[in-house]
This record gives sequence, structure tokens and C-alpha cells, in this order.
Amino acid sequence: MKKIKFLINGNPYELSIKSLSDESALVECNGVDYEVELMEARTEQKTPKLVRKNAAPVSMDRVERTHKPTEQVGSQFIKAPIPGTIISVSVEPGDSVEIGQVVAKMEAMKMENNIMASSDGIVKTVDVKPGSSVLEGDVLITLED
Repeated sequence: MKKIKFLINGNPYELSIKSLSDESALVECNGVDYEVELMEARTEQKTPKLVRKNAAPVSMDRVERTHKPTEQVGSQFIKAPIPGTIISVSVEPGDSVEIGQVVAKMEAMKMENNIMASSDGIVKTVDVKPGSSVLEGDVLITLED
């Protein structure tokens, strides 16, 4: 039960809302019950409104990327972009490759994906063979510097 205290022309009143419906309300004012007909329904917002401060976008030049000390980093490593199974490898150690050349194919999520060379170079090692299962980030082929 909600209680409201107010003054009208300097006289104190205490109002208690006993029941409330869309058309009427039962209220008690200074010990006397009144049936009040509502002329306009007051709608209350039941879902809270989320207010967020505007955040400045993060600039990529301020973000420092770190790698695990043992992680192989650089364009000389051709890595698996997603987990999958190697279907074929089209290069061997000693072969010359160019940027964008397809060096292997893998199946991932029931789709065949081309794995392309990320830089020009000569194949140093091929670390996978057809049928190999690989995880995201696994080194497939290493190029010479």
C-alpha cells in the first residue's frame, strides 16, 4: 500500500492507495475510503532504459599486440586460418611461391578453403600432409627469409 502526504490550502492530508485498476482506484484519505474514477491511465515504463556514456573508439596504433614467446610470427609462416582437415598440398620444399598463390586446400565446416601464400618466397618446410587435422594458427608451411 502506497502512502502519500500532501498539503491542500495549508491543511495536511494522508492518502493511501488500497487498490488500483485501469479504470478506478480505492483510496483512503484521512481515514475515509473513496472510490476514485481515473480519467487518464498513467502508463509506467516497465523496462529499464540503459544509458551509456559515449566512448571514444580505440585507435589501432595505440593497441600493442603481444604473442606467446614460443609462437612463430611473421609472413614466412603460412598458418591455418580455422580448424579443419588438409585435403591437398600443392607445393614441396624448394618450390618458389608468390603472394596469393594457392599452396594448400583444407576442408573446414563442410567447405573447401584455399590456403594462399602471404608473401613471396621459397618453401623451406611443409609441416602437414593430406588428411592432417589442424587447429587455427597451426603452421602449415614455412618459407625461407
